Amino acid sequence: MMKYYGLKAALAGLAVILAVQAPAFAQDASKAFSGFSSASNDPIQIEADRLEVRDAEKIAIYQGNVRVRQGETLLKTAELRIHYIGEATGGAPGSGVDRIETAGAVTVQSGKQTASGDKAIFEIAKDLVTMTGNVVLTEGDNVVRGNRLVVDLKAKKAKMDSASSQGSGRVQTIINPGQKRN
Repeated sequence: MMKYYGLKAALAGLAVILAVQAPAFAQDASKAFSGFSSASNDPIQIEADRLEVRDAEKIAIYQGNVRVRQGETLLKTAELRIHYIGEATGGAPGSGVDRIETAGAVTVQSGKQTASGDKAIFEIAKDLVTMTGNVVLTEGDNVVRGNRLVVDLKAKKAKMDSASSQGSGRVQTIINPGQKRN
């Protein structure tokens, strides 16, 4: 029984890595995704204070100081909910994962890039990542702020919206032209 849940966690972890790398690179989507590969051989490590698997509901819930790491990419959040479909055995990695949601503040770090917000959702079938609430993207001194970030992994497009639930606000970008990118 533990082996079955371990496989689900590994598949879910791979999907999390796919979900979280995209927002961190949204400032320069074309370059960021050119080297992005879901076939990474780096191990996926998920740590949390608790794990609850509700198989009848097809959900795995990691709670308390959740950390997901693959290679140099690290996701931190208070809670991670992984919604899966069918059996987690066989098929392509991550194929049993339907949707991943974070609750509480979420931060993704990869190299010099960081993305943070109040919540993130990754819709696996649509290859869409949505980060909402006080979204901040940084790379060195360069910063983009807004309320909602949507990243389309297939089209390699990112869109930042400003409007909050009250319908006000603006997207803010601070660019340091003297900073060299690596």
